[in-house]
Amino acid sequence: MKYKKGSLAVGFPTVINILLLLIFSCVSMLSLSHARSDLMTSKHSIEISNAYHKADSKGQQILGMLSAYSGYSPDSAGHEMENLLNEQGIAAIYDKGAQVLSFDLPANEAGTLQINIHIITNGEFEVLKWQLLPPESDNAS
Repeated sequence: MKYKKGSLAVGFPTVINILLLLIFSCVSMLSLSHARSDLMTSKHSIEISNAYHKADSKGQQILGMLSAYSGYSPDSAGHEMENLLNEQGIAAIYDKGAQVLSFDLPANEAGTLQINIHIITNGEFEVLKWQLLPPESDNAS
């Protein structure tokens, strides 16, 4: 009697093929995970950038509104500018001694845009500080 060999022969080449298949599957899953992570990071960066640009644009609009007080004395211009911003819901503080008007604009997740302007003669002004403070430093100050 002859014995037939089974058709299910598991040998060294089969084990190597299975291991390679497992390795390729793991590498492809890691690659997919990394791509998804990069996508999330990119979307977050875009949101932060848009929030900053929105706050920056608002700051530029405010400077345009404040230029209407040119011709006023520095002290009265500072108080008028402070009142105008406070009426719009923007917490502004005018330091009479230094003739500096300070206010902050929220930039959502990007932080807070801090703006300080120095009021010169005739109600004209110059920007002393235009700085984005990250959210971590908002709590520290």
